[in-house]
Amino acid sequence: MTRLWWLPLLALLLSACQTRPVTTTDFTRPEQIQRWEMNGKLGYRTPQDGGSATFDWDQTPRHGAIHFSGPLGFGSAELTWRPGSARLETGKGEWRARSPGELAWHLTGFWLPVSALEYWSRGLVWPGAPAQAEEDDSGRLVRLRQLGWNLEFDRYQAVGQVTLPHRIKARQDDNHFTLLIREWRPLP
Repeated sequence: MTRLWWLPLLALLLSACQTRPVTTTDFTRPEQIQRWEMNGKLGYRTPQDGGSATFDWDQTPRHGAIHFSGPLGFGSAELTWRPGSARLETGKGEWRARSPGELAWHLTGFWLPVSALEYWSRGLVWPGAPAQAEEDDSGRLVRLRQLGWNLEFDRYQAVGQVTLPHRIKARQDDNHFTLLIREWRPLP
C-alpha cells in the first residue's frame, strides 16, 4: 500500500488541469463561432429558373457539408468541401471543383458564394473581398454589398448570448436568393 501514496496526488493534479467545456452560452460574439450545425431553407430565382430546398449545414474551421433536399431538380444533393477541394453528389451525378461556389452552379444556375456564406450566415463580412456594410445600433449587419451581391439581414434570432441572422435576402443582377435559418447549433 505504501507504493500507491502518489495516486491521490496524481488525481488532484489531473483534476486541476481540466478545463470547463465550452457551451453555446459561452459565445458572446458571432466570430467566436467556428463550428456549427444549422438547418433551414434556401430559395432562389434566376431569369431562367427558380426553386427552393431545405438544408442541413455542418461546418468546422476547415470542412463543410450541406445536405439539400427538396425540389432543386435533383431530389437531394450533398455538397462537401475542404481547402482546395469540393464535391457535389446528386441523383444525376457527381462533380468536383476547387471550391463549393463553383459546384453550387449545378444546383441554382448561378455562382453562389458558399465560402462567403460561411461568414454572412453568422452576420459577418467575409474577409476575402472588399465590402460596404451598414450596421444597426446594436452593431448587427443590416445591409452588405460584397462580391457583387446586395444583402439584407432583416431578421435575427438569439442563440445563447449571441444574436445570429434568421433571414438573409440577397440580389445580384437578376439572381436572387433567400437564406432562412430555422435552427442554429453553435458547437464548441
